[in-house]
Amino acid sequence: MNFEIQQLIVPKDCQVIKNDFTTYDPETEYSEKRSLYNLAEDLLQIEFRNSNIVVDLGWYGDFETNDGCFKIIVLKNDDWDSPLRIETSKSQRIITEKLEQILIGINKMEI
Repeated sequence: MNFEIQQLIVPKDCQVIKNDFTTYDPETEYSEKRSLYNLAEDLLQIEFRNSNIVVDLGWYGDFETNDGCFKIIVLKNDDWDSPLRIETSKSQRIITEKLEQILIGINKMEI
């Protein structure tokens, strides 16, 4: 039941605050028990301190029906009401690709 923490390409000028983002993919490996163990609204948070940008990743949905998705929210100055960017996907693979693109973009300031 234990899935590995997803390896990510993280720019060196940011800090990983929390990382419970596993390789579990509810799109292809769904079970209610696996989802309960591996998915939550607070999976990953990465902070770019120099630019005061936070990248937050979580799972939002129903574990019983597998109706939900991963959501990446990019914030500046902790402004949850006006995120810079939001990306969603049910696929763990696709959300990982989007996450790495976002991290590289922020590092180059191309949010």
